[in-house]
Amino acid sequence: MVGTASQNEAPPLRVAIFDDVVAARGEVFHIPGLAVEVHAHADDCARVVTAGAYEVVFMDFAMGPGRKTGAVATAELRASGFRGRVVGISSDPAANAQMRAAGADDALGSKAVLRSYLVHLGAKHLRRP
Repeated sequence: MVGTASQNEAPPLRVAIFDDVVAARGEVFHIPGLAVEVHAHADDCARVVTAGAYEVVFMDFAMGPGRKTGAVATAELRASGFRGRVVGISSDPAANAQMRAAGADDALGSKAVLRSYLVHLGAKHLRRP
């Protein structure tokens, strides 16, 4: 059956990316082991993450004027009870530090490494027993 895991294969890891630039570019990620969805802002990320049953969240820091910052969204996500992995994305080390202080587990210093990080994450997930 297409789109489902076999008995020997783990279901894909559900990943959300909250990033206005990635969304504006229309980037699509077809990575083995992952089911990735991109969101243009994180104003309602706690609801979106809960509804989507995501296990890993990538969070941009600045998602446009009038939008919540990645630090605010990460703090709200953690306050909602989300215990999955949160990874900040910003080329500004201070912004990444703010997201870590708000509850992010890790941070990427550039969107340029996002795809390779996702490929690594998918491969790691597929190697799990």
